[in-house]
Amino acid sequence: MPSYPGFCGPSYASQSPLARPERCMNFYPERLEVDEYQQVVLYPTPGLETFSESTAGPCRGLFAQNGRCFVVMANTLYEMNSAGTFTSLGTVAGDKNPATFATNGDGGDELFVTSGNEGYLYNLTTGVFSNPVSDVTMGGMLDGYFVALDQATSTFKISDLLDGTTWQSTQILQRNAAPDTWQAMLVKNPIVFLFGSETTEAIYNAGSAPFPFAPDRNVIIPFGIAAPFSAQTIGTQALWLTETKDGSRQVVSMTGYNTERVSTHAVEFALSNYENVDDAVAYTYQDQGHLFYTINFPSANATWVYDLSMGMWHERGQWNADAMEYEVWGPEYHAYAFDKHLVGDPCNGLIYNMSTNVFTDVDGNGLRRQRIPPILQSEQTRIFLDRFQLHVDVGIGLQGATRDAASPPVVTSSDQGYDPQIMLQLSRDGGITWGSERWRSAGKMGEYLHRAQWWRLGSGRNLLPSVTMTDPVPWRILDAYINVKGGAH
Repeated sequence: MPSYPGFCGPSYASQSPLARPERCMNFYPERLEVDEYQQVVLYPTPGLETFSESTAGPCRGLFAQNGRCFVVMANTLYEMNSAGTFTSLGTVAGDKNPATFATNGDGGDELFVTSGNEGYLYNLTTGVFSNPVSDVTMGGMLDGYFVALDQATSTFKISDLLDGTTWQSTQILQRNAAPDTWQAMLVKNPIVFLFGSETTEAIYNAGSAPFPFAPDRNVIIPFGIAAPFSAQTIGTQALWLTETKDGSRQVVSMTGYNTERVSTHAVEFALSNYENVDDAVAYTYQDQGHLFYTINFPSANATWVYDLSMGMWHERGQWNADAMEYEVWGPEYHAYAFDKHLVGDPCNGLIYNMSTNVFTDVDGNGLRRQRIPPILQSEQTRIFLDRFQLHVDVGIGLQGATRDAASPPVVTSSDQGYDPQIMLQLSRDGGITWGSERWRSAGKMGEYLHRAQWWRLGSGRNLLPSVTMTDPVPWRILDAYINVKGGAH
């Protein structure tokens, strides 16, 4: 059931619902590196627990380096320590865009922050806070120079070397290699990439005077950007949601100057149905050997994740029980600090610890996870599904307890996770309509011989099972087994 290379997608995966109606929600695939078969299993995506909260919220950016962590909440720049305590450093302007951060190392010992189209400088030694530059949408650092892009005028600006307090008005570069204006900037050492709506340029430190940076005239990358804050780096690669003169809404990855499409047709079909994508925001992180590119679509209410290590996509989302659908997942900003993956919520002042050892969502309930595999069919003859067994880790129930001052803790069956349940639904028409849920236990704590099985599931020509879990336990899907019988045409 979990082993389908290249794609673990949504139930609306393609224009034909019968072609490949898969979904992998709040699970990520991992290849077992222990035998020649390299089996792929599904592991639970990380959950969230509150690390800190600011009443100033919402979070607009997170950054960590050299043991220090900084966050922009609404109109204030803070430093946050390992206990989650905030110290205000200065007031910043606000807008709908994320804040960006960069430092210039030991040589300058300065933190450069862009927010609300203004550039702010915090001296990491003296604590002096200033606003040395305006008209900057996003910033970065290369070779000791702070660099910034003014999206409105398609202007690239630089500070003096190791001095973010000085931005000379003559130290600018404007686009002339192509007609599409610069929309975004990404620093991927030793290059600054400036993205237009149709093409991308590479800027490098040429060591010239009086302006040291110059475009590489031998390189025009034929992919622009559809969402300015979707561009991120991880490892040796840069990824972004692209747009070109020929069309829009693919995700591409670039190593060096070599760019390739990594989104699948299924993902692109989903993106094509979103009314708006220019407000998409991405972040990257590495965990347990996986490199994840996570992109949130606030207007479309969806979150997609590309696992570079596996070359596969999956979805993440928060379950809306009233609307009976998944919505965009909470985190939008990431920083690895204090040995934790800290993420910020753009809707409030919460900073979460995102961990694979946590199984709850932003509301404190268990993450709702779902897996829909390919259709079960045999040349469109009627098949009878006698048995379905989901091979999962069993005996994983939590030892829930209610605490009473007059008595020791007592285990109760009402605690979520005490007897974790798997909900199976079956569609007989390839996922267009669904039958009622049939629940099975995955085993209370210690029931390691338990099996999650369903019997006498009926017949059809396009049978499609869906398994869903909501208990806050470490769900791991290893495989699925079926007993079927063939029938008449």
